[in-house]
Amino acid sequence: MKPENLKGIMPALLTGFTDDLSAIDTARVRTLVRHLMNRGVHGLYVGGSSGEMLLCSVEERKTLLEAVLAETQGKITVIAHIGATGTRETCELAAHAEKAGATALSSVTPLYFAYSFADVKQYYIDITKASSLPVIIYNIPARTGMTLNAEQLHELLMIPGVAGMKFTASDFFQLERLRTEHPDHVFYNGSDEMLLSGLAAGADGGIGTTYNFQAERMLAIYRLYKEGKMQDALAMQSKANEIIAAVLKYGVMPATKEILRLGGLDYGTCRKPFRPLEANKIACLAEDVRANLGVDYMIS
Repeated sequence: MKPENLKGIMPALLTGFTDDLSAIDTARVRTLVRHLMNRGVHGLYVGGSSGEMLLCSVEERKTLLEAVLAETQGKITVIAHIGATGTRETCELAAHAEKAGATALSSVTPLYFAYSFADVKQYYIDITKASSLPVIIYNIPARTGMTLNAEQLHELLMIPGVAGMKFTASDFFQLERLRTEHPDHVFYNGSDEMLLSGLAAGADGGIGTTYNFQAERMLAIYRLYKEGKMQDALAMQSKANEIIAAVLKYGVMPATKEILRLGGLDYGTCRKPFRPLEANKIACLAEDVRANLGVDYMIS
């Protein structure tokens, strides 16, 4: 049976840096974690793309996870994303996550080089051997450049220790088929703008960047879908998509941090090569926020 604690709505947590971007700002991180817990999220996905993982050292990623776990205190699920450019670093992060107290692990497929499927499969086998925690495969072909077919994804899900998949793609036929073939695995929708579509295709929850500032809406979509109120769920998805469309115009990561600042939490900026938003873009984004979010997302 799939673990119940791996279901639900989980923000892909942003990483808060110090103002000079030289280190993890654990106080900022813990404030955002506390805010999201107060909003009722089921868990957090830590150290992934939204956490700027490739712009952080291995030690910084450990610091980030430890700060999150110190704040959550076992009250919600914490999935540690451990994907890195090399298996050695990934397995080091896996062992650390288990020791630190994470609930589960996740990793993108190996990055940059044109790895064979045999390489990819061995990569996930190595992760399962580095820790006893359940492993969530992160399938995001638009970012990794690796498109795996249904048979290959099925084969990865059959690896002992693999508990499920974060599915960030729009082929919901493929998701539905995987869901049907693997009823005891957990599946997450990874595209914020298509949460409802993913749930309808069989996802057990969602993981996303904009959940950092509109957790209530994503939780509402999840709840309304579970209650069978599809028209209400669709209306809520449409509301969520209004602000998602704005974020996409300005750059997802910098815009999301700016929205947090507009909501009362100065979460700093992204690391280079990301550039801070220009003043005119911030002004336009603020207008979109006022039009589409109101005060619901204010940081408490």
